[in-house]
Amino acid sequence: MDSVEKRRLRAILILGLFVILAWAPWITEDRANELVTSHLGGETPYNYLGETILVKNIPRSFVKLPFIALVYFPGEAVYIVTFFGWVI
Repeated sequence: MDSVEKRRLRAILILGLFVILAWAPWITEDRANELVTSHLGGETPYNYLGETILVKNIPRSFVKLPFIALVYFPGEAVYIVTFFGWVI
């Protein structure tokens, strides 16, 4: 293998790793919801649109983007779940 082929192979491997991290297949909708619920305390009361309900019962929407997933509480809040599993 010559130097050009090694550089090309290294670039392909780095690009492949980047794509896998961006896709983050381990952050599924269920996992993102679970992380947000535990971050906020599942049995904790939450003032959702002027009504107090448990965090685990709040309706949610899920959007997957590169490197992150978004968990929406419609009309209220958005939580970002990173590919590391952190909730912001």
